[in-house]
Amino acid sequence: MRAPVAERYVLRQNCTGSYLSLNHQTQSIEGVSSVEAAWSFHSHEGAVSHALLIGQTHGETPEVIKLA
Repeated sequence: MRAPVAERYVLRQNCTGSYLSLNHQTQSIEGVSSVEAAWSFHSHEGAVSHALLIGQTHGETPEVIKLA
């Protein structure tokens, strides 16, 4: 029997198509072009919660994308 694969979600900006990442030096949110460099979440609820907070702060709510 196979072990369940952990879910993984990322946030994508609709206006630019870039994925959101957390800059560890400045602690700011920035856009990146690769999914591998994107800020990842292991629960849908966590990703949605962060997307809504980012939308309130930045004026555009990012899209939550589930990765396979």
